[in-house]
Amino acid sequence: MTIQTPAVHQNCAVYLPALQLEFAKFAHDGQFKRTLPFTPQDLNFLNPQSPLLYYPYALFSAGHAAKSLTAAPPQTIVSARTRGQSIVLGDSGGFQILTGAIKTIDAERVHHMMRWMEDNCDYSMVLDFPTAGIGRGQIAKHAARLSAEGEEPQIRALAASNGLSFDFNLALHQTDLNNQQFVARHEPGATNFLNVLQGRNEVESKAWYEHVKAAPFSGWAFAGAHLKDFNLILQRLVDLRDDGLLGQAKWIHMLGKGEPDLACLFTVLQRTIRAQINPDLQISFDSASHSRLAGIFSIYTGATFDRLGWGMTAIPFHDHSFVGSTEKLGDFIASGNSKLPGAINHAPTQKRAHRKFDPLYSAVSDLLTVGDICFDGTKRTPWDSASLHMVAHHNVEIAVRTFRKAHELFFDDQHVNTVPTKARVVAAIIGEVFRSDKPDQLIAECSAILNDVTVNYPRPKSFASAP
Repeated sequence: MTIQTPAVHQNCAVYLPALQLEFAKFAHDGQFKRTLPFTPQDLNFLNPQSPLLYYPYALFSAGHAAKSLTAAPPQTIVSARTRGQSIVLGDSGGFQILTGAIKTIDAERVHHMMRWMEDNCDYSMVLDFPTAGIGRGQIAKHAARLSAEGEEPQIRALAASNGLSFDFNLALHQTDLNNQQFVARHEPGATNFLNVLQGRNEVESKAWYEHVKAAPFSGWAFAGAHLKDFNLILQRLVDLRDDGLLGQAKWIHMLGKGEPDLACLFTVLQRTIRAQINPDLQISFDSASHSRLAGIFSIYTGATFDRLGWGMTAIPFHDHSFVGSTEKLGDFIASGNSKLPGAINHAPTQKRAHRKFDPLYSAVSDLLTVGDICFDGTKRTPWDSASLHMVAHHNVEIAVRTFRKAHELFFDDQHVNTVPTKARVVAAIIGEVFRSDKPDQLIAECSAILNDVTVNYPRPKSFASAP
């Protein structure tokens, strides 16, 4: 089914489900080993003809799809899609290189990742080196290689100029080298590249921004500590505005943030920027929780929307007693069986009964039984691979519906008492920051509450909360 987009959802930040490679392959050409009421190809939500769900947005990582330098990239719902019917944002694979899942980083690897994104993605992130790896020693592992390549003097010169650590500047310099290759070898019109902002705090974020801001890319992706500190997001957006770059950006992406209240605040940012600076800017955000939850045999059942906090709720769903059950999955969700003790965590002074849980349903939950998911009682878990992919698809649709409902509540004055107070205050601060003659001072004065909505804000979470 197509999820309709009423007027309230126009000019909104866009949710991008982060696709896992196995799902993307299975929904393209997989086969079920048992009889089910739809085909694997019906799980392809990027396809306008899907009878289950058409949702034309996704994020897909070159670090998974283009991991091999020698083998042809696998065919997936991304590679097989008709361009123009969906928008896919490519993640460059820097995280996989940093963690060692991809062993090498050289000109051939950078070019390989870039070409895959040009061939498959509408927007693509440049190949950055995440600063999150500094504390874990992952950045330092690349020091010997860069020294052997003659890059150590440039790294030390950077460190001398900005006063920051060698490891930080190693990550920045490697990213800069990759950026230079993207600029030099990019095929015009193939994809739109986003400059990635890293950093673990304001000082690192500012230094990173100042060093990479001149690169001629089409937009920006916020990573690192920006996603844990709303202050950093606002500071860098003000810098982009004042440097004349925000008016040129086509797309801004917030990496790995999938909370309903933050989605609405990203929409506030987009609407403010469109009204004052750039009417064509699109903001997006992504989450991999749908597949991560399926990977631990858990399922989204709905969401909680009240002044204490907003969030999606998931439960473990692999009890062997469910094997053979003919109860409709949607009926199970509606029955209250999904509200297990401890599924929603909140401030200890608040009782569970005070929280308002809204069950949400999908095309998959309408068509399947509980026993279609919990299928095989002879194994440690009663799920098979079909169960994993079907639940991942269900979780995607629940996430989409949650973000849609969040926007309906957030931007409707009749539901003001349902919107968390801190989120409403931050929405007001965003408007003031972009009107202020002293935005840096205002951000500093409001830093505590801005930080609350990204770090300290209590949200309902399942036992298996996955960002």
